[in-house]
Amino acid sequence: MKTISIFTQKGGVTKTTSTINISGVLAEMGYKVLVIDFDTQCHLSLGYGVDKTIEYNVEEFLHSVEPIRYALRGKNQNISVISGKLELSTKGLKRDSLKKPLKKVEKDFDFCLIDCAPKPINDDLGFGEIAVFASDYIISPVDYDAFTLDGLTTLILTLDRLQVNEKLTAQYLGFFFAKVEENTKDFKEAYRELSESEISNLLFKSYVRKNAFIRTSINMEESAVFLKPFSPVSMDYRKLTDELLMKIKIDAK
Repeated sequence: MKTISIFTQKGGVTKTTSTINISGVLAEMGYKVLVIDFDTQCHLSLGYGVDKTIEYNVEEFLHSVEPIRYALRGKNQNISVISGKLELSTKGLKRDSLKKPLKKVEKDFDFCLIDCAPKPINDDLGFGEIAVFASDYIISPVDYDAFTLDGLTTLILTLDRLQVNEKLTAQYLGFFFAKVEENTKDFKEAYRELSESEISNLLFKSYVRKNAFIRTSINMEESAVFLKPFSPVSMDYRKLTDELLMKIKIDAK
């Protein structure tokens, strides 16, 4: 099982939407996918229509409560969701607290995607830090405003520091633009500048265009890929997922 954290330090950049739709593409390809809601806002649970008040949740998973009960989603129910929890606390947890429960289920899935809370990694233990230390890979959706791109630089430096000083083994695969209006000057300039920058190797060539159907799919509690397979946003997420698989050297089934 390959574990991927979808991590940003800023909200509102389609982190949860991207988690749902990349999972949808992987499931469409025939992979078995585990999705974990690691954000106390529980937007992923909401997007999948999971009742976080009664379902088995991430707190129970972190404390190895058995039996594990998944909310099954996807066209062939090959997406297994572990619900978030609004009152989730890091009290009693350690940096490696997610590694053990993931180890127990690693043979049941091909991929695990973790929707992380949009908070910086700092001296206080947070769920983002717990997630990345249990992950093989990290990716980030970004907007093309100056604040988001500045936060991206901070994230890259933080992950580099954790790899050098704290033995973080997860590989940062890079970032991709989302909610893109591709004919705008702002996007063209941001894409060009990053393509020519020192971190150009971390820029995904694929990007996700802004599309109203995303909001509709969330309201319908399912991935856009399943609801409207040939919509522009579904096609964008397929291209993005193909590039993601190429980066981790896994061929599509």
